[in-house]
Amino acid sequence: MEIMQASASPSIDKVCLSPSVALWWGMLLFAALSCSPSPVGGDAHPKPPEGLLSRDEFILVLTEIQVVEAVADKRLYRNDNERQRLAEAYNDVWARTGVSAATFDSSYTWWWGHPEAMTGVLHDVVDALKDLEVKSNQEKPFRSPNKAHEPH
Repeated sequence: MEIMQASASPSIDKVCLSPSVALWWGMLLFAALSCSPSPVGGDAHPKPPEGLLSRDEFILVLTEIQVVEAVADKRLYRNDNERQRLAEAYNDVWARTGVSAATFDSSYTWWWGHPEAMTGVLHDVVDALKDLEVKSNQEKPFRSPNKAHEPH
């Protein structure tokens, strides 16, 4: 996984996650996990070495990264320079979580080196994406397009 960084570029305030994007990523991750064979042997709850993200920290940051990448894949950025916007979005994740790109990259490599643990991690990331979707839906009340123009 290549981590993008922008040099001294201002970070974007917030990466918007539409419910359909979160659901799409959640279903994709769930499908990938459902098709994988169960891990054989190994520790399902290993403790990473010092300097790497704990399981809970990794889940939090990986969830944020999945949102950034979902937005980039859907080309929701309205800018001529998509690479710059993506780099700014990554920098925003690093600033909000307090995790450096290097720490995330090292942690990512270590966690994927423990596939028996990644199954649970990815399930938790899917759950976190679902929670973000629910929260997003609660913050935006549903308005029927037909009722939007009716007089009060």
